[in-house]
Amino acid sequence: MTGAFCSHCGRPIPAAAVFCPSCGASTTPSGAQAGVPLPPSPGYLPYGGVTAPTFAQPYPRPAGPSPADREADRRALSSVNLAAILGLVSAAIGLVSLFTNQATSLVTSTTTSSGTTYSVDLAVLYTVAALAAIGFVLGIVELILYRRAFKLLDRMDSSFGTPATLVLLALISIFLLILTFAGLLGLLAQSLSCAGSSGGSAGGCVNFGALLGLLGIVIVLAILVFVGYIGLLIGIWRLGNRYDEGLFKAGAILLIFPVLDLVGLVLILVAVRSARHKVDAGPFSPTF
Repeated sequence: MTGAFCSHCGRPIPAAAVFCPSCGASTTPSGAQAGVPLPPSPGYLPYGGVTAPTFAQPYPRPAGPSPADREADRRALSSVNLAAILGLVSAAIGLVSLFTNQATSLVTSTTTSSGTTYSVDLAVLYTVAALAAIGFVLGIVELILYRRAFKLLDRMDSSFGTPATLVLLALISIFLLILTFAGLLGLLAQSLSCAGSSGGSAGGCVNFGALLGLLGIVIVLAILVFVGYIGLLIGIWRLGNRYDEGLFKAGAILLIFPVLDLVGLVLILVAVRSARHKVDAGPFSPTF
């Protein structure tokens, strides 16, 4: 004989049952008073005089990255965009420096009856040196911006961790190269000073052990800079994977070649614009 309906599953239960035979829920919960009907459980709606369960709605799937991740993508793309622009400016400065050196002779020679004398055009020398220094500084800033972009993306995509580390290795190696070249110049100046004061040849005043040691350090640091540059290219390639932009990959390949690197930088700028549109337009599902 059916006495009531279970307040949990809505199925009929015998009058003397202590537990529901269908779901096992207790028919006499604590605090219930005899003769007082039990209220339906939350989430159940009365239907036809009995309580019928409602079906839970599935959890909504996220439409894409969180707002914080989207902001990190925007900041990373902005850094890549600025880095590519600085790369173009640095390349343009290099071309101007090259044309300046070709248009005007840095070293001029004058031949007379007493012999040939050489003179250096200091104005051209200072111009070329200033342009080279500006291009060098812009190149350093460019590497810093790329590393910043890779570090931002590393929080969401661990594949950018290695490029970020390798670019940092390149930056440290470049700094150590500057110090090593300064040591070489100091050693050269010391040798010339020794030769001038002693009246002998500069070869006898050169500390060949120190010279070979510094040259070995230069070679090792140059290899590390090259490895760091490879890491930069890998990072740009992985930008193409994340944002599904083949222009990033094409730009990374063209950056290997001295002249075509300008085209590669332009492709990277175009790819940044397209990737930024994907991030801002709507649901965005990065690929890994």
